[in-house]
Amino acid sequence: MLNNLINLYKEIRISRLKKHLGKCGKGVKLFAPYHIAGCQLIELDDYARIMPNPTILAYGCRFIVKKYAVISYNLTAVTSNHCPTVGIPFSFSDTLHINEILKGDIIVGEESWLGANVTLLPGAVLSRGCVVGANSVINKECPPFSVIVGNPARIIGTRFTKEQIIKHENILYPEKERLSNEYLNNLFDSIYKNLDRTIGVDFITDFDRKRYEILSEKFELKLR
Repeated sequence: MLNNLINLYKEIRISRLKKHLGKCGKGVKLFAPYHIAGCQLIELDDYARIMPNPTILAYGCRFIVKKYAVISYNLTAVTSNHCPTVGIPFSFSDTLHINEILKGDIIVGEESWLGANVTLLPGAVLSRGCVVGANSVINKECPPFSVIVGNPARIIGTRFTKEQIIKHENILYPEKERLSNEYLNNLFDSIYKNLDRTIGVDFITDFDRKRYEILSEKFELKLR
């Protein structure tokens, strides 16, 4: 009985929180407990999912999570940096955000997958399909479908091969939203040129495909 009441309380809190966000798309999953400041600067797109214990401090710049992205437990995301100021105790400049350093929005791109205990600092931009290893710290822009780990973070591989990315995007995204072949060629000829590690696969069992089709129909996703 007590657990049911606690779960109901969490659901009510989350429902109220979603109404105060800058954007909350359909199918968004946000789990308590959480520590969130700057609700109006937080935007969650369709089917984004954030697991319990996130700390999201949005001040001056937005925290944006695009569609299908999944963020694991204990996220820390801070959208601005404090700046020490002569003559003002830090405990006050911190509270008042005096001379705050703003580097732009923190963005978690479509389908990005963040492991447990990831930290996103000002300047972090994860492009579509990024995979971020547990305990990583990101403070820069990361290219599409890259696999990133560490502190400081570094690219160690790709989520899919170039051919798999093309196939994947043809299934999930309308033509106007897909990465162009020219862009992908340039990406694999430069940043990914010497990487030979790919973590994804391009097959699915009939059993899993059936389960996915049922779930897709439930959420009104259009399979191509």
